[in-house]
Amino acid sequence: MVDDVVHEVSKVLRSVWWLPVLRGVVLLVLGIALLAQPTVTTSAIIWLFGLFAVVDGVLAAAQGLANRGTPGAGWWVVEGLGGVLVGAVVMLWPGPTVRVLFFLLAAWLLVLGVVSIIASVAISRSRDVGWHWPFALGLVSTLFALLLVVRPQQSLAVFAVLLGLFAFVSGALNVVGGFAVRSLARELESRPAA
Repeated sequence: MVDDVVHEVSKVLRSVWWLPVLRGVVLLVLGIALLAQPTVTTSAIIWLFGLFAVVDGVLAAAQGLANRGTPGAGWWVVEGLGGVLVGAVVMLWPGPTVRVLFFLLAAWLLVLGVVSIIASVAISRSRDVGWHWPFALGLVSTLFALLLVVRPQQSLAVFAVLLGLFAFVSGALNVVGGFAVRSLARELESRPAA
């Protein structure tokens, strides 16, 4: 019975480990692009941020759907839908000022952070060893959101750098978390039968 459960958990982990890695790579690419060229035009920042939020939202929702039936999976879908919504608003409403972009980004990061922390609590209650990855992402997201709310900037370059830093840090967390899940799956597979 225990071996069947371990085999099923290993099978699920093997099938979904690549989703956070893919999401992390998208975040890392965005982060590097924004940090390398923070003085791009407002139009470019709007489209980069909008596309990023949509792609990240789709990947988060896919991660939740791939993990359906596990504790906290529904929160990834909520996070994904929130990202798609924010990205669509940014791209369909291209005329906001930098201050409005700051507050849109802050709102999105706050939702992302709170949902990730809630998901990590749900995951930890089920005694899942991977609860700390969404918790870390939630803390980083919440801290960046609070930074933006407390210190709203008028500068486009500051916006680009803050978004780039957030994307880079959360991308790294996602990549490391995804490979940690893959490592756990391999460890479970190599475990001797009880």
